Amino acid sequence: LAVDAPTCARIVGEGALPPLIALVSLSRACSNANAGINACNALENLVEDDPRLRELAEEHGAAGALAAAAHAPDCGWAQAARDALRALCPTQDDAERALGTQHLENSALRAESDKCFASLASLAGPVEAGHDVELQCEDGEKIGGCRQLLVRASPYYKALFGKGTVESESGVVKPDKDFLSAAHLALLGQLHALGHAPLPAELDVRLELICLAAKVRAPSGGADDTAARVLERCDRAVRKSLFADNCLAVLLRLKPYAAELAGLVDAAHAVMTKYVVEVVEQPMWLEFKQNYPVSALAIMEDVAIKQATRKRLRTA
Repeated sequence: LAVDAPTCARIVGEGALPPLIALVSLSRACSNANAGINACNALENLVEDDPRLRELAEEHGAAGALAAAAHAPDCGWAQAARDALRALCPTQDDAERALGTQHLENSALRAESDKCFASLASLAGPVEAGHDVELQCEDGEKIGGCRQLLVRASPYYKALFGKGTVESESGVVKPDKDFLSAAHLALLGQLHALGHAPLPAELDVRLELICLAAKVRAPSGGADDTAARVLERCDRAVRKSLFADNCLAVLLRLKPYAAELAGLVDAAHAVMTKYVVEVVEQPMWLEFKQNYPVSALAIMEDVAIKQATRKRLRTA
C-alpha cells in the first residue's frame, strides 16, 4: 500500500507485481473481500502516476484480472477493482473498453458453464437405466441419480452410502417424507451440478428446497458440502424477492426451521412489520396467527407502539 515512488519501485523490482495481480484473481475466486480490496488499492497506488508501471502491469494481465473482478457476481469489492482499472488505463475509454470486453467474455463463459451445469442437473430425474440411485418419495414419485456425484457433493449422501448401509447395498433411498418430490428433485439436481444449477422459479418449491438443504447440510458446512452452497444461494434469492405479498408464505414455511434459518426468518419478519397494514388483510394472516400467536401479537404490539410514538411526535 506504499504511495511514495521509491518504495513502489523497490516493491516492483523485488517481483511483487505478478503475485499482486494473481491475488486479485485469487481473492475473487475465494470471495476474500479484504484481500481483494487491499490488492486493488495496492495496484492503484503503484500504477496511478507511473506510465512504466502501468505498462508492466498490463503485460502481466492486470486489466483482465481487474475487469473480471469488476464484473463478478456478488463481488463485494467490485468498485475497488473499477477504481484500480481506471488508474491502470490511460483514458476512460480504455477502461470502459476493458470492462466491456471482459463483460462479453464473462457472458460467453457463463452461458457455457450454465449449459454444462444444467446438463449435470438433468442427470437427476425419472429413473432410467443409467441410474444407480433411486429415491422413492412419499408422494409416490421415483427419482433417479448418480451415486458417485452425490457422494462427492454431499457429506450426507457420503454417509448414507457408506460401507455396510442398507442404502449402499440396494441403491434405494427413502427420502424425508416431510418434503414433496419436487423439493427432492430440486436438491438432487443441485447436488449433481455442485450447486450451480438454476434455482426453482416457483417460490413454494424454492422454500421447500431451502428447508431440505438446511436439514441435509453438514453441521460445519464446508467447501465440499453442496447443500450449504445451495442454501446460501436460495437465502440470497428469497431475500431479494421479499415483499408484502409473499412474506407470510415465507414465514409459514420457514418458521419450523428458525434455528437454522434465523437470518432469513428475521428478514421476513422485518418485511411483515413494515407492511403490516397490507399483510393483516391477507388470508394467510389468520393461519399465521393460529400457528404463531406469540409472534403475531409481538408484531401487532410493535406496530401499535410505533404508531403511538409517531402520533405523540406529531402532537408535539
